[in-house]
Amino acid sequence: MCGIAGIISLSANQLRGTGAVEKMAKQMIHRGPDDEGYLVAWKQKNKLPLIFSGSDTSPLGNHSIPYYPKDNISGADDIHAHLFFAHRRLAIQDLSPYGHQPMSSHNGRYWIIYNGEIYNFKDIASELKKARIILHGHSDTEVLINAYATWGEKCLDKFNGMFAFAIWDDKEKTLFCARDRIGIKPFYYTIQNNQFIFASDIKTIIASRLYTPTADLEGLYHAMSFGIAPRPLTAFKDVFALEQSHWLKIDQEGHITKQRYWKLPVGTQDMTMTEPEAVELLENHLQASVTRRLVADVQVGTFMSGGIDSTTISAIASEQHPGIKAFTLAFEQYASELDELSQAQATAAMHPMEHIVEKVKPEVVLRDLHEMILGYEEPFYNLAANYVISRMVAKNGIKVILNGLGGDELFAGYGHYRWISRWHLLRKLSPLIKLTTPFLGQRGQKLDTLMRANSADCLHTALFSQTTEKNKQSLFTDSSVQDFNSIEYLHKLYVGEDIAFSDDLEAFSYMDIMNYIGNHHVHRVDQFTMRFSIEGRFPFLDHELIEAAFRIPSKYKIKGKLQKYVLRQVAQKYIHPSCLSMKKKGFGLPLKQWMQGSLKSVEENKLEKLKERNIFIPEELNKRYEQYQLGKRNFTEIWQLVAVEMWFESFMDAYQST
Repeated sequence: MCGIAGIISLSANQLRGTGAVEKMAKQMIHRGPDDEGYLVAWKQKNKLPLIFSGSDTSPLGNHSIPYYPKDNISGADDIHAHLFFAHRRLAIQDLSPYGHQPMSSHNGRYWIIYNGEIYNFKDIASELKKARIILHGHSDTEVLINAYATWGEKCLDKFNGMFAFAIWDDKEKTLFCARDRIGIKPFYYTIQNNQFIFASDIKTIIASRLYTPTADLEGLYHAMSFGIAPRPLTAFKDVFALEQSHWLKIDQEGHITKQRYWKLPVGTQDMTMTEPEAVELLENHLQASVTRRLVADVQVGTFMSGGIDSTTISAIASEQHPGIKAFTLAFEQYASELDELSQAQATAAMHPMEHIVEKVKPEVVLRDLHEMILGYEEPFYNLAANYVISRMVAKNGIKVILNGLGGDELFAGYGHYRWISRWHLLRKLSPLIKLTTPFLGQRGQKLDTLMRANSADCLHTALFSQTTEKNKQSLFTDSSVQDFNSIEYLHKLYVGEDIAFSDDLEAFSYMDIMNYIGNHHVHRVDQFTMRFSIEGRFPFLDHELIEAAFRIPSKYKIKGKLQKYVLRQVAQKYIHPSCLSMKKKGFGLPLKQWMQGSLKSVEENKLEKLKERNIFIPEELNKRYEQYQLGKRNFTEIWQLVAVEMWFESFMDAYQST
């Protein structure tokens, strides 16, 4: 787990880039406080790459390792070259200098900077050794770079893990970049002045001073629905995310090609599968996935709320790793709708784990409001519970944490899955219902949108959106937003004409993974765990487990009124019954209560400042805040507006002031 950044000229012109990549490395020090390294390379055939250490984290001159630097980057300011890599290391696997990056392949042709974990690296290492490739250390990075040197882009098919990496081919003078199947590890890029600039987060691209942060109107428009722009779009103009399951290649002339290498396996349900077979299949894959994610040369812990997903992961992990630390947030009585402490304690008492609990204190959380805005990187409609629990984990000296993310998305755990049958009824009654929608205000708009959805994926987007298209379009001052439509955009982006779902439930699961997991959830966890130099791992997002889950028939995911049925059959072997019977609460912070108290002056101040930016119509902002005070607007819609102002202050305004 690390931070990566780089700059490559898309022409024959050389760049003076060491200063820029040093700034990028400094920005992402929290992603890798253990080591720092740089690579400088040229497109000329007779010029060999140069490697450098960082200012203070990498001791110089380990002569037994060919890719270990002997010179410091501070003396390389005048270098002009075509490519610059920067790497910050969070040492998880192979803590020795053999894990240093940038790392070269066994033949010295390829150079890599890499963020992530390849969980099956030992199996791939065995294949490489059979091919007579000598590996000097025991890091997954060394396996990855030599796998690419051996099999090229086809190596991606072999990897079980989460990753984002860039590889420089010093013979062909090409750059190859790739991102894992689910998009757990981030990879952002922009093209400025014929330079391809990439990094693990947008803040690091901005830190290069080669890109001026500006709001992207369409990205911001869609972010008002989802709290984040649907990737590859971002809310920053000309900044994009490399899509999940894609690789990108830049040839010597600067031409860019991009290709998908894996797809979610829709349409693969095995209708002959029995219920016992489904339970056994899921349990076997879940056990294997947790086992893979416990491999590390540092201590591993777990996030554990009282819900089914994280308690099951924690229980399985404790059986394989007795004494593992499990972390739970507790809340005051006024936030009982979020508190799952008693359920977590009941499960913890059943297993050999060390259960660590911390009570959320508003004054402690709210003083870090700015840090949360920086972490989200785009305006989000809530506050970051992941920030709070990650800080708690860091205080306890844990560098790797397991997370239960993915159970709801794969096994129909959310409330919106119950809307599938309602939607079919609504469409039958639509002529009658349309007569009443004009009198229902915002609810009427939402109901009308649901009835107009002409496919299950469009219904999912309509349900998942925080607001309607009409509500957004009436807010912006720029009339061009009338041409935008989030429901149509996501359908075209993620479904198109070539995806055929087995049923509506499968379509919902697909969209949950593409839009909720792939855009928001993994981004959120990565940003806030890495803010405290912690690696987050997700057993439910193992691609082999996902492939198995899509083979399980939908009738075993919702049975009668019971959601996550097949997962419950597995979970009941490991967790306390109270976890299974508990009403779903979700993992969050009591923002609604805080907005009525500690945050009231903040929201009023930020909304006043937002009126001056000429992005939203001031009268509309006034109207919506008044409606919120009367209980006619959801608090998340107002906080989204507050977050827009703080986003501008934290990124655009801050850039101009430095």
